[in-house]
Amino acid sequence: MGVSETTVAVIGPAAYPASAAVLLERLDVLSEDGVTRVVLLVVDPLAWPSGLTLSPGELRAVERTALPLVATLSGEVSGAALDVALACDVRLCDSETRLLRLPVGGRRLLQLIGPTRSVDLVRAAGTADARFALEAGLVSAVVPAGEAPAVGAQLCATIAARGPIATRLGKEAVWRGLDLPLEQALRFETDLTLLLQTTKDRAEGVRAFLEKRPPTFTGN
Repeated sequence: MGVSETTVAVIGPAAYPASAAVLLERLDVLSEDGVTRVVLLVVDPLAWPSGLTLSPGELRAVERTALPLVATLSGEVSGAALDVALACDVRLCDSETRLLRLPVGGRRLLQLIGPTRSVDLVRAAGTADARFALEAGLVSAVVPAGEAPAVGAQLCATIAARGPIATRLGKEAVWRGLDLPLEQALRFETDLTLLLQTTKDRAEGVRAFLEKRPPTFTGN
């Protein structure tokens, strides 16, 4: 299967779910449809539904979504919109973005930036502009104003072109590994690597490399 529009699912202002239950159900369906390879969440704080708030357990469920999740941010982002963005795997923002009332000391924030940067956020009253967000590791890239959704879509297309099994297992290795002692995390990563070696996509990747052509990954 080549990369197509159907391999990237977009959740944006025109299609925001009305509740956490609907969001989680949508992510579950996308993860199991056999077609979608990555989800792009376009965070527009002005259009975010007031009813779309998530409990810590629901945010954890977003984090554990099997598919890679890419979030783009613009404007002044806070509250539930920011919580969901932090639960994604990759975040991009534009140069005018400001993150407000960040959950300083929260588990996810500590995972992302560590205690030292969290102290810096305390000094900044939980507010981060685009530059600080990039330096602290809250976002992966800062792009010109208004371009975050387009750049996010390009990144998603790149991810969708990769082997879908490899991207899912890579995500699992990173986030589950953070909750494990180092020795167990390394063993878990090795187990996933061995599992990946048994897939048809792995064999296709090797053949494509030897034949000097783009691979055609099927998710098998």
